[in-house]
Amino acid sequence: MESGQRSGLDRFRQPEYTGENRCVPCTAVNVVIAVVIAGAVGFLYFPAGLVVLAVSVVAIYLRGYLVPGTPTLTKRYFPDWLLATFDKTPDPGGGALEGDAGDPSRTAGPTDDRAKEDHDGEPAIDPLDPETTFLDHGVIAPCGDVSSPGDDRPEDDLCLTEPFRTAWRREMDARRGGDRETQVGAFLEVEPELVTSERAGDPGSVEIRIDGELTGRWESDAALVADLAGAAALEDRLPGWDRLRVERRSQLVNGLRTFLDRCPTCGETVTLGEERVESCCRSRAVYVISCDGCDARLIEVPR
Repeated sequence: MESGQRSGLDRFRQPEYTGENRCVPCTAVNVVIAVVIAGAVGFLYFPAGLVVLAVSVVAIYLRGYLVPGTPTLTKRYFPDWLLATFDKTPDPGGGALEGDAGDPSRTAGPTDDRAKEDHDGEPAIDPLDPETTFLDHGVIAPCGDVSSPGDDRPEDDLCLTEPFRTAWRREMDARRGGDRETQVGAFLEVEPELVTSERAGDPGSVEIRIDGELTGRWESDAALVADLAGAAALEDRLPGWDRLRVERRSQLVNGLRTFLDRCPTCGETVTLGEERVESCCRSRAVYVISCDGCDARLIEVPR
């Protein structure tokens, strides 16, 4: 009987607007509307007002809203700063590891991202400016200095240097068919048994959890492979890498992903395009780098 009632209610549910996808502003607006309507009805006949309120609350719980079109109206007329407060989708810019992931001793240290020294007093790389870091350590260079004949990229644009491109691709090849839990565990220096990898709500996106706690989210498995391989390649290139906090390493490998010219998983070329990304509360225009061969999304950057 209970399962029958549950399956009956499930017919009215709208997962795209409930649960983890629930839009809090939409819910708040509709609750206010429900209370106003129920109050007006209750003024005329109190029991009817209670019924209207109960039915409205159930509808909002199951569907996410009471008034049709509320999600669209909310995205259109609510200020973006308010919608961003309740938005559950990470801002575009690529997946990243959280600062409390992995070994606590690895994430301890200064919290001021402008600091030039780590907690051991040794010089540290400033990961808030990946481009400068990569230029200073031979990871990238002006395309005019590293491009081959026939390359149509602007000479003043930035490209991977050939030695680093080769090293990065070698690391990607080594990780493409491997076990993600083991690879992430090695990067974070935690036991692989504590790491779980699962598909997120967006098609193709990947979430990593450590001991059940959300640690990071990537646009695709290809993006995760690029970051894991990038970390291994940068470790050999950047002095002081082993002293960097996990979130700073993640910022660097995330910035490195914008220089991909081949897909980490299918090996095809990549393309830059424009899209609108929908979340529970808002719609945003972004630039998207994706693989031509497998359509894997590699990174999203705000337009």
